[in-house]
Order: sequence, then C-alpha cells, then structure tokens
Amino acid sequence: MGILVDKKKIHFVGIGGIGMSGLAQLLIQGGYEVSGSDLKSSRLIDKLAAMGADIHIGHRVGNLKDVDLAVCSSCIGHDNEELKAVRDRNIILIQRGELLAELLNEKTGIAVAGTHGKTTTSSLISHILFVSGIELSVAVGAEVHSLGGNALFSKGRYFVAEADESDGSFLHLRPVYSVITNIEREHLDFYGGLEEIMEAYRKFAANTKKGGCLFICGDEKNLMEVLSEYKGEAAAYGFNESCDVRACNVKYMGCQTEFDCFFKDGSMGRFLLNIPGRHNVLNALAAIAVALKIGVDKEDVKKALASYSGASRRFEIKGRVNEITVIEDYAHHPTEIRVTLKAASGLNPKRIIAVFQPHKYSRTMHLKDLFSDSLSDADYVVLTDIYPASEKPIKGITSRLIYEGLIEKKHHEVSLISLDQIVNHIIKIVRPEDVVLIMGAGDVGKVSSELVERLKKQNFS
Repeated sequence: MGILVDKKKIHFVGIGGIGMSGLAQLLIQGGYEVSGSDLKSSRLIDKLAAMGADIHIGHRVGNLKDVDLAVCSSCIGHDNEELKAVRDRNIILIQRGELLAELLNEKTGIAVAGTHGKTTTSSLISHILFVSGIELSVAVGAEVHSLGGNALFSKGRYFVAEADESDGSFLHLRPVYSVITNIEREHLDFYGGLEEIMEAYRKFAANTKKGGCLFICGDEKNLMEVLSEYKGEAAAYGFNESCDVRACNVKYMGCQTEFDCFFKDGSMGRFLLNIPGRHNVLNALAAIAVALKIGVDKEDVKKALASYSGASRRFEIKGRVNEITVIEDYAHHPTEIRVTLKAASGLNPKRIIAVFQPHKYSRTMHLKDLFSDSLSDADYVVLTDIYPASEKPIKGITSRLIYEGLIEKKHHEVSLISLDQIVNHIIKIVRPEDVVLIMGAGDVGKVSSELVERLKKQNFS
C-alpha cells in the first residue's frame, strides 16, 4: 500500500470521530501500532483503547512518540499544537480521506456518496454482503448493529465505504462500484454553490474504475444530469419505471416497509425492510442493485434485507416508556428532517415532539428558512444552541433565526432552550402516545438516553 508501505506506527489527531475511529480500528486489525488524541473520552475511544490503541486525552506535543505517519480530519485546525509538531518533525501527514482511499483503492471498492442516505445505504450494502458470507472490509459513518460497529476488517477483496463529500476528500477514491444517492445544496462552507457541488460529483463518478459501474437514483434530476456526462457503465434505481431496479406497491407499516421489487423486466417478489420511510426504500434499492451486480443471489439479498436491524442514530428507537416513543436520528439537513418527521408520522402518534440541534453556523446561515419549513411539520419543536463542530461563531447566526422562522409561520408550539434543560422541559410537556424525535449531528444524542431513563421514573397516571 503506497503511503502505508514500511509504516508501523500511525498517529491520529482527533481519533474519536466516527470516521477517524473506524479507520483506526481497521489499522489495528491490520497489524499497525495505533496511537491518537482527542479532546475528550467517548465510548468509541474506550473501544479503541481496549483494542490496544495508545490513547491521549488532550492535544499535546508529548503525544507524538516514534510516529511514522500522522492522520488528521478536516475538523482539526491548522494551529493545533500536535499538527505543528508533526510538521516541525517532518512526519508525513495525510487527511482522513487520503487514508480511506489508500485502503479502498487497492481492493474492489464500493463507495457510497450523496447528500443524504449514504450511511444507511453503505450499511445496507455491508450487511447484505456480510450475512451472505462474503468477506469484506467496511468503513461507514455509524455503528451497524449486525456488524458490531462502524468498521470491519478482512483480507477479502471487497471494501465498502461511505464517501465524504463535505471537504472534497471523496475525490481521492477510485472505487469499482460507485453509488450516488442524491445531490442537494449542502456544505456551503466548502462549496460555492450547487454547480460546484455538481462538478465534484461528476468527478467522483468519473473516478469509477474501468469495468466498474456507477449506481444512481433515477428519480433525482441532479443525478440524471451527472449521468448524462458519464461515459462508463451505469445503472439506475428508484420508483421510476425506467429504472433498472425499482420498487412499487409500497406499504408502510410503522417501522416496517414492504415493496415489490423489479430488476429490469423481471419481478424479484415482495421485500421486507425493518426501517421506515420512502427514503429508506430508495436506500434499499441502491443496496439491492449493488448486491445483484456483485453476484449475490436474489433470495439471499431478500433474506439479508429482512434481517437488517438498522444503525446507530438512524431512526434508532431508544425506548418505549409509558406509551411514549423516543427516537434518535442524525438528521441535520432540512430534507433529512422532513423525511424523518414523515417516517415518525407513520407510527401514528398523537403528537410529534421534535428536538433539533442545528449543526454548524454556516449550514444554519445558508439553510435557516428551509430548517423552519421542515420543522413546521412537527406538532411541537424544541430548539437548542448550534453545535459548532469545527467552526467559529458567525455574527448574528444563532438558533433563534430558526425559532423566529417558525413563529412567523404561526408555529407557536416552539421552545428555544439550553441543551442541559431539554430533558426537564420534555418531561413537563410529554404525554402518552407522543413520539419524541431527537435530531442533529452534534451531541444532542445524549438527550435520548437520559430522557428514556427519566421517563422510566415518571408517573403519568
């Protein structure tokens, strides 16, 4: 492997993130000595330590010990003292996306990109291959229940990965099979606008290796534009009758979904999916298309899909207590919020209480009106402060902008409160048969577990 040749000790600056921790796991399982640092401990960091990684809490020069190669994510600032020390010592430094490419490009890579759905789609593909007995490596953006985590190492030929477009690093990937789920305005802190985003996806598609295949959602206008310029083999999936793999006669049954699946002109029968929503039918169709192309038997695909039990923070039911359902979801874009709320409505609750933590100042600034629009589908909205990720505050950009947008839309059931007061607030307002939907890509997820525990102690009689 190019960059990893003759390297034994790999250091991760910011090892606790879902992407970085997954790659660290792969290297440990591949026989490398791994060390890393992060600002605070977490369950993922504890897992890495148990696997043998040398973990440091806090970024310090002293964390670098006989390092052959350093890896960092785009979230780490250039003024980070560990990164400065890496440069001063002339240690080779690469981005997370470059390391992922190093691991994927030498195998039969399956890379899933898109504004929404890439975690679920890559998880579904991984699950189908895994339970069908195919050896593979995996690096996805959530912990997949059937795989026991967000990373899986093997010496098999296949490597399934979630491709991160947020910083352009997905252009390092050279997959044999490329999937693009959809394209929307997103990551406008990095891209100048939709056309620049489209151009990045055109390049990603063009990076598909000769003899491989590009899979796109045939229902998406922006993707059909990308496809019109693509020169290699391609396949479309979706609800449109022109799609190679398509679904019809969809039946939504709470957290389950059934649909008839067709491959070209032939029926594959009735499929069961244990995750809700139209968007997840599309994610499943993408996974079916890839699995069939690889050669998985259609009956094995059907059985595998029926056994998929989801991934962490993707419409994850954290508990049902006193007829109240608590669900956690990673939704942090207006489109994701809208489809997640629609999926929650399929549970037929009396009310949906939506808790939302905006992620990044730049995203809030660019999409604030769309956030207000999508959240207005909930019966009651609880907003909290913006999770900054790696960003510095932008003057005048706060969660109040979304709050005021909801008020303007006459959505009076809305509160703006601090993160540490959310559980107390919900306990006061929640009623039996409500669904509490906790959404965001930041640290709002901790609210769900605390809320479930508090509900267990609450008397609603």
